[in-house]
Amino acid sequence: MELYPITATGIKAFCSDMIIDPYSLEEVYFMSVCGYQTTVKGIIANLLENYGLSIEIKEEEYYLTRISGSYRTKLKKLPSGFVHAIVLPKLALPKNEEDEQNRFCIFIKGASDKDKNRLNMFFRHLDEKVTIPLHPSWSSWLWETFREQEDWLKELTTLAGNYKGYLFKFNPQQLHDLISEGIRDRKPEIIDCMQWKGGNGDGRFNFS
Repeated sequence: MELYPITATGIKAFCSDMIIDPYSLEEVYFMSVCGYQTTVKGIIANLLENYGLSIEIKEEEYYLTRISGSYRTKLKKLPSGFVHAIVLPKLALPKNEEDEQNRFCIFIKGASDKDKNRLNMFFRHLDEKVTIPLHPSWSSWLWETFREQEDWLKELTTLAGNYKGYLFKFNPQQLHDLISEGIRDRKPEIIDCMQWKGGNGDGRFNFS
């Protein structure tokens, strides 16, 4: 694990994970820092109060700011006496209290394009946000559908560590229309879960 110095107003800690907005290269979405308790808390306070942070990674310095939403912070005291802290948006938490019900984000360690954990986490968050009945087997299709829409899926930039982050912002009515269209067009990714598997009944479904 590589550690990078992160500083603010004369204090310094060390950062192992940093994920930021890919366009501004400033807004912090995920941060993991360690050091003395006072310095770690000072780094977090500077981020939350938007006083600014700076981090040097591979001889390049980045100036960091907070996002517009709320954060959740978790601190843990290590056996060495140092403190480890993780900062992430509340949008990444299940059943969060943020007002924007059409936005969420996920963070996955070492995620690849075919990572099932990534798809499962994406599906769970989306299923919480919408009133449309969704089926877990649609996860891959939904991911690609989000990718095809403008600004629905944004891959965040990892400066340090091996976590990947994704930010999602979607239009619920448009999502409903896309799913309805998929059912009408009998897309296999959508209707396979609706096929009759035997048992009682004739396997007919009534979709409005």
